Amino acid sequence: MSDLTAEIVSPDARPTASTFPALAAPSVIWEDDRWWHFTEHTDLHEVRYLVVREDGDLVALAPLLITHDGGGLLFYDTPKMTGDTSAFGAPELLDAQRRARWDELAGRLADARRGQYPSVALAVFGSHHGIVHAEGRDAAGRARVLAELPRLLEETAELLGCRSSSLLYATDEQAAVLGPAARARGHIPAVLGAESVMRLDAPDWETYLAGLVSRKRSRVINELRDYTEAGFTTVVREGPESLSDPIVDLQVKLRAKYGLPGGRARVQRDFDAIRDTVGDSCMVISAERDGETLGFVLYLRAGHAMYGRTAGFHEDAKGVYFALTYHETNRWALAHGVREIWYGLAAYDAKRLRGCDLEARHGWFRFTGTGSTELEEVLRLQGTSEHDRLRGLGYDSTTSQGD
Repeated sequence: MSDLTAEIVSPDARPTASTFPALAAPSVIWEDDRWWHFTEHTDLHEVRYLVVREDGDLVALAPLLITHDGGGLLFYDTPKMTGDTSAFGAPELLDAQRRARWDELAGRLADARRGQYPSVALAVFGSHHGIVHAEGRDAAGRARVLAELPRLLEETAELLGCRSSSLLYATDEQAAVLGPAARARGHIPAVLGAESVMRLDAPDWETYLAGLVSRKRSRVINELRDYTEAGFTTVVREGPESLSDPIVDLQVKLRAKYGLPGGRARVQRDFDAIRDTVGDSCMVISAERDGETLGFVLYLRAGHAMYGRTAGFHEDAKGVYFALTYHETNRWALAHGVREIWYGLAAYDAKRLRGCDLEARHGWFRFTGTGSTELEEVLRLQGTSEHDRLRGLGYDSTTSQGD
């Protein structure tokens, strides 16, 4: 029998760095207790925490995002993301027989999803698994926790009264341990996409440029020249005050353009919550012309890494996106000791073209009762198509479909 047990932190309590030091200034911003505090501001999920103990000692923590009625954020709502290609998947890459089956199942998903709430996902905003191990745990100790997580989450879901559950956004290294354990319990694996990371090995901007192949170097130079000739200058602001009204305006316009839910009130509330929790880690790089901000990217900094959180661009800011998001960001990063820039999932072609590496992210899903058969089948097709998409981009994962 395993020596690992789990318990759910009560709704009126939360883990902090003072009680679990691994949450203090971690190398990954999504594992910072301040970021977990930001996540708690959401009204789309109920946020709880899973405590893992070994022989009575606290050895790991993980956030739980509970969705009660299908109104959760797509990327953390287990039933909603299943079969929705806005979350992951590329059914156009399936062969004719599988694509026909995908289309056939699509009409049944709404009813199938309804029977899977409440639902719980082990993950945290930032498309991150959220698992934080206690300080001093060696590789074997961390592996013991990962191997038991599928069982512990299954038991937790039952305690919470959840009809479906998922472990989301695990790395290849984690998947090598999580996958077999999850598969043994009947959980369905799926590749969820890939994190895009720019790794900067050069000591400065000039050396970085010189190290690019001539075609890429010419692209960088040309895009920056167009940016400058269009009258744009780059301004960098750090800290809580970097979250100014102009970037709120751009974010509101961007969400309206793409029909995303929530107007100015929601955007303002989210920015206020970021300012109040991780404001000291904020860095906003903006493109300005004639005193007006026409584009921005918000990053959160942790150690030698920066993590892209959100961005916005005015319709008149032609050619700004690539110059600001990649080239000007790289220039600033190299001058300030940053060696990794994490851009998140999606838009893989553009990110690969600008020099990003892709690192697959894996998930395992569990459905029960009515609708589970349809959801499991469509999930397998969805994960297969996402895996094929990444392979087409030249990514060769060390694991297969999260197994």
